[in-house]
Amino acid sequence: MWAAASGDSSRQVFTCVAAAAQVLLPTFYGPRFRGGDAPPDVIQPAPYAFAVWFPIFASSIAYAAHQARGPARTREVWRSAGWPLAGAFAAAGLWAPLARSGRVWSAQAALMALAVLADSGRRRIARAEAEGGLSAAEVAAAAPAAGMLAAWGQAACGVNLAAVLVAEEIVPAGPKAAVAGVSLLSVLGALGARVAAGPERASVSSRSYAGTLLWAFAGVMLGQRRRSTSAAAAAAGAAVVLLAAWIRKR
Repeated sequence: MWAAASGDSSRQVFTCVAAAAQVLLPTFYGPRFRGGDAPPDVIQPAPYAFAVWFPIFASSIAYAAHQARGPARTREVWRSAGWPLAGAFAAAGLWAPLARSGRVWSAQAALMALAVLADSGRRRIARAEAEGGLSAAEVAAAAPAAGMLAAWGQAACGVNLAAVLVAEEIVPAGPKAAVAGVSLLSVLGALGARVAAGPERASVSSRSYAGTLLWAFAGVMLGQRRRSTSAAAAAAGAAVVLLAAWIRKR
């Protein structure tokens, strides 16, 4: 039974279902905030930054369709990276009803699972790219989805955690909340620099990751430039750290 459940066909089906859930659940059953119900704005990006979900959704569906083809069933790279990416899609879909129902810690756990699983898939695809194990069509199908979802998942995890800590009164609003936000942005910058300086930095997966994380930092800078100077400066600093690591290694 385990062999059947974890086999190639099961992975293909689960990936397609999870990719569809990632698109449909946040779109039609995502959280709806009104007035005072909105989460605390600690390091929230500008609204335009969330448009990144459109290319993430499109690339995820494209990857799901590509890996569902018969010839792709036994490809080792999809056996390695397929389950983490499918899990990331499922976590992104699961986040929506959890956030809508007010289960803040469960929703945060879903975002953490999304970030970890997507980055695991990204690293495996980037390694296969670096080793020349992927065709141009396979790179186009999988690398953007893995890179963008990993980066945005990490950014969303940090932004949401900052809001939850203040909403649950674990960190009081004001200067301490600002320190927590700056700390989380610093962690995101360090993660980005690690990828930018890594051995697979030239891969499409890693470039998609770095570009998406820079987009997130730009969103925070513009979203916080009037509300929190420290958060905007921290986002700018994180972007500089990422770019410096990328340029130095190149």
